[in-house]
Amino acid sequence: MTFLTGLIIADTDRRARRILVTLAIGAGLISLFSLCQFLMFPKMLLTENKRYYLDSLTAVFVNRNTAATFLGVGFLLLATFASENGRAYFGFSSAPSGSFNERLAFWFFAGLGLCCLTALMLTQSRAGLAATGIGSLLYLPYLASRWKGRRSRLSSRASRSLTRKWLPAAGAIALILVFAIIFGGRAILRADQKGADDDRFCVWSGTMNALSQNWLQGTGFGTFRTVFSAYRTPDCGIGGIVDRAHNSYLEGFLTLGIMFPIVVILIFLVLARVFWDGYRARRRQRHYPILGCASVLLVATHSAIDFSIQIPGFAIFFTGLLAAVISICCSREERVSENNSDVPAGLRIERSAEIFEI
Repeated sequence: MTFLTGLIIADTDRRARRILVTLAIGAGLISLFSLCQFLMFPKMLLTENKRYYLDSLTAVFVNRNTAATFLGVGFLLLATFASENGRAYFGFSSAPSGSFNERLAFWFFAGLGLCCLTALMLTQSRAGLAATGIGSLLYLPYLASRWKGRRSRLSSRASRSLTRKWLPAAGAIALILVFAIIFGGRAILRADQKGADDDRFCVWSGTMNALSQNWLQGTGFGTFRTVFSAYRTPDCGIGGIVDRAHNSYLEGFLTLGIMFPIVVILIFLVLARVFWDGYRARRRQRHYPILGCASVLLVATHSAIDFSIQIPGFAIFFTGLLAAVISICCSREERVSENNSDVPAGLRIERSAEIFEI
C-alpha cells in the first residue's frame, strides 16, 4: 500500500524529489536524536528502558541490525542531496553557480549524513556495516565522478583522460574505507572476537531441515515461529523463542514454498530493468536510478543474514524510497522535456497527447 500510494503521489520528478528529501531529512533527524540519546541516556530506547543490545545504538528500533539498515539507506539519501547542492554551489556542474541557500543546504545534508554514518558505526552491526559499505562503493564513486567543473567540459579530449575522470571516484572509495576503519572499530572488533560463532547459523540449520520437507507448498504465511520449534536442534539450546529465521529468503521459502524464490527473482529482474531504463533515459537525474540500485543492493544483501525488511517501520521507509525513485526512472513526461527539447513541435504535441491518453 505504501509503494502504490507513493507511485500515485510521485507523478512528477518534483513531487518524487520532495518525498526523497522528506525521507532523507527524517532519517538524518532520527540519527541525530539517536546519537544524543545514546550519549546522554545509553540505557534508554525512546521513553523506556532498553532490554536488548544495551551496548549498541539502536536508534528508534529494538534490533541494532534493523537500525543499521535504516541508517545505511538514510546515509545514501543524504549523500545524494549533499552532492546535488554542493555541485551547484561550488560550480562543479554545467549550471550557474548556486546561491547561499544551496550552500546552506549542502552543509545541512552533509552534517546529517555524517550523523547518520556515525550512528551506523555505533550500532556495532557487522552485517549492517558491510551491506552499507557495498551500497556505498556502488553509489558514492558515481556521485563523486559527477563533480566536474564547467571548464573540464569544454577542454580538449586529450585532457579528459581516464585517470582524471575516475580520480574523484577513487577518492570517494578511499574516504569510505578510511572512515570505516577509524569509526567502525567497535563493529570490526566485535567481528574479530565472535567470528563465525553466531546463533543465527544454528537457526539456519534448523530452517534448512524444515525447508527440505516443505519446499513445494510451504508451511503457510507467518507460520515460521510455530513450525521452527519442531525442527529446532539441541545445539540451539532451549532458551527463548525463535520467531525469525535471520534470513528473509529462507523464511519466505519455508512459509510460501517454491513460489517465493520465483517471485523474488521476478521482482529483482523488474527492478533491474526499471533502473537500467531510468539510467539510459535520464541525464540530469541519472544518479537516482543508481541510488535505487544501491539501496536495493544494501537491503537485499542484509536480508540474507537478518530480517530488517520484515520490520514494518523500516519496510514502509524503504518502499516509500523505492516508489519515488521508480517514479523518476519511469517519468515519461520529464523525459520528453529533458532529452527531446530539440524535437519538432508537431512530434512533441503528438507525444504529449499520447502521454495524456495513457
